[in-house]
Amino acid sequence: MRVVLIIHPEQRMHDNCRRILGKEGYGVKCDAESGRISELMDKHSPHAVLTAVRMPDKDGFQVLESILADRPRLPVIALTTHASIPEAVIWLKAGGADYLAVPFAADQLVRSVEEALVGFGAAEGPHEDGVSKTGKTLDAIVAASRPVLKLKKILPKVGRTDASVLIRGETGTGKELFAKAIHELSPRRSAPFLPVDCAALPPTLLESELFGHEKGAFTGADRSRFGLFEVANHGTVFLDEIGELDVATQSKLFRVLQEGQIRQIGGRRSTPVDVRIIAATNRDLEGGIQKGLFRPELYFRLNVVSLTIPPLRERKEDIPLLCEHFFALFRRTHGRQDLLGCDSAFIEALIEYKWPGNIRELMNAVEQAVVLSDGPKLTRTDLPEALLQEKSSHGGPKRDDYKETLDYAAARDQLIDTFDQEFFNHLLAVSQGNLSEAARKAGLARKTLYNKLKRIGILPFDIHEMD
Repeated sequence: MRVVLIIHPEQRMHDNCRRILGKEGYGVKCDAESGRISELMDKHSPHAVLTAVRMPDKDGFQVLESILADRPRLPVIALTTHASIPEAVIWLKAGGADYLAVPFAADQLVRSVEEALVGFGAAEGPHEDGVSKTGKTLDAIVAASRPVLKLKKILPKVGRTDASVLIRGETGTGKELFAKAIHELSPRRSAPFLPVDCAALPPTLLESELFGHEKGAFTGADRSRFGLFEVANHGTVFLDEIGELDVATQSKLFRVLQEGQIRQIGGRRSTPVDVRIIAATNRDLEGGIQKGLFRPELYFRLNVVSLTIPPLRERKEDIPLLCEHFFALFRRTHGRQDLLGCDSAFIEALIEYKWPGNIRELMNAVEQAVVLSDGPKLTRTDLPEALLQEKSSHGGPKRDDYKETLDYAAARDQLIDTFDQEFFNHLLAVSQGNLSEAARKAGLARKTLYNKLKRIGILPFDIHEMD
């Protein structure tokens, strides 16, 4: 059994980590004091350590230094309620395995520990030197559709090289997951994989995050900081939303890729770096080049290998598999062992929706359903209202609706029911639920409208509740 040691002053953190990691088969040991590291190491012989950054006796950086002095390969993960990118960079540069902001999701904690164990060579067993992690990464890309299966087949070929990769796809399609898979299929997998959202920071701060800065380089630079390129040396930097970079930063990035050196803001010397770049975008970079918004030399430097992830609406055969995957994940993380699965109407509703937010939106919808469902299975009514409304607004009568029967009267009734569902849903939405107003707009008696709504199941409650 792999042992994880938690060093944190709060009992609540001990209990949470015990509950989450215990379910995954880890032995969890906890201590509130950070002043006796050597004793704790000898007593528990942990495979990984999670430590608070701020503690009364010894802070997390001192804990990290003490541990790595005797056990340089032991993964140490930071836990902090005051997370910041600069502190995360310093932590990773100092040899920390990961940096987790509190509160965290259960799957985040499990993934962080698993990846730390494999990445730092601390996992048990002769085959856990990166191979098992590689398998897990590919398995995490859930697919049955031909385009995505083709991409999965390509990833090992891309991973074994150092070629720059440009991943294209709409927001929420899973570009970072593919980037991480490439990193973990590469010889660089034991070194850091550091993602950065190019759209999240203004140009001056982004340049500092990428390349670092010297003390006094600009207002507020009260100490020198390493950039992500130095922290990720021998690893991979994932530049998400690369199309959001301003032209000046694009030029500096191109120079780094060409020369293999970075210069900190305010610095006088260049530092060699060995970093693989994987970039992602949801923009038309070729169009950006034509408009002078994207540097062509950087585009060609990044676009050595180009992968395009299709939107979810074009790979609907993947939806049942993704739903099953997310259901199992959230059933476990939210403690809903009472739920047995998803009924057919739930899956059908997911397939018919257009998913403008792609897989990220699907994951959110399934999680919400798991949290709110009364069970024993997820049903259509557990889905977010916005999803059901969008579905109904696009669900007019279809020619295929009558094919379930060749009986003329039955087929006609099916089409009429489909029309009534869409028409009266729209009518009630426009009338803001006022039954009298809806009857007036439709040219029907109020009682007639009520009977029609009740027949098709839109109005399963007393007429007086409507108004």
